[in-house]
Amino acid sequence: MNVKFSEYRPSPALGSYIQAYYTGDFNLYSENNFVQSVVPNGCIELIIHLTHDHCELVKEDTWGRSPEFTLIGLQTKPYEVRFHEPVQIFGVRFNPEGIYHIFGVPPAVFTATFENSTDVLGNEFKDYCSRLRESTSIQQKIQLTEAFLLKNMLDNSKEYDYVRMASETIRKHHGLLSLEELIQKVHISPRQLQREFKKRFGITAKEYMRLSRLNAIQKYMQVPTSLNLTELSYEHGFADQSHFIREFKMLAGTNPRGFLKKRADFLTLPVNLE
Repeated sequence: MNVKFSEYRPSPALGSYIQAYYTGDFNLYSENNFVQSVVPNGCIELIIHLTHDHCELVKEDTWGRSPEFTLIGLQTKPYEVRFHEPVQIFGVRFNPEGIYHIFGVPPAVFTATFENSTDVLGNEFKDYCSRLRESTSIQQKIQLTEAFLLKNMLDNSKEYDYVRMASETIRKHHGLLSLEELIQKVHISPRQLQREFKKRFGITAKEYMRLSRLNAIQKYMQVPTSLNLTELSYEHGFADQSHFIREFKMLAGTNPRGFLKKRADFLTLPVNLE
């Protein structure tokens, strides 16, 4: 493997908003053009580069060096990341409502693209990143991150609202509920939910359901011998195997068996849907 990846769970105080903290070492063998395809997971990724060398991302159809501190928005299609040198990062994976609740920034601002985190989150964030880089252990990095996030959460706390409730409900049910069932649980009109969900997150509730449903099966895709398309299709609410393959290809860019054949080319980050 040309990638080393480790994840760490957040404290209970932040567990509703943060999926994980993580460290990543990419292009361990210093390939000149190491490429990974990232499968969408319905989360927002905050990437802090710990080394001088960065990855490359596409923005407006042009490849370019990613910012020192990168905020990657919600994606509904796979995207590629290129590496020319070894790259080391520290990351925070937010549930979509988390970035809004903690920083007061609606994810719709950078859906399907990426931004310089300092431009979005301000100078205090840049100061935090400087201190993070100076810390010498993963425990110190996580403690520093938690303190920074909790402070911002108190400064920007939002009341419990139906858009947040809708996204949490979708994840809780692994995307396996209809729009009508979601509306009954959230108690809001279909038109208002769709409008406000898209306004807040930049994607529709149905698109988020699809992401959550595909995330629920990603753990099965890690072990090829356990792959049974018929069973997976039935257990995860797809009308049939063809429906499952069609939606999988939409998110991963290839069908399930093609994915497994080139598994090393993909970076998959399944989320905790509970």
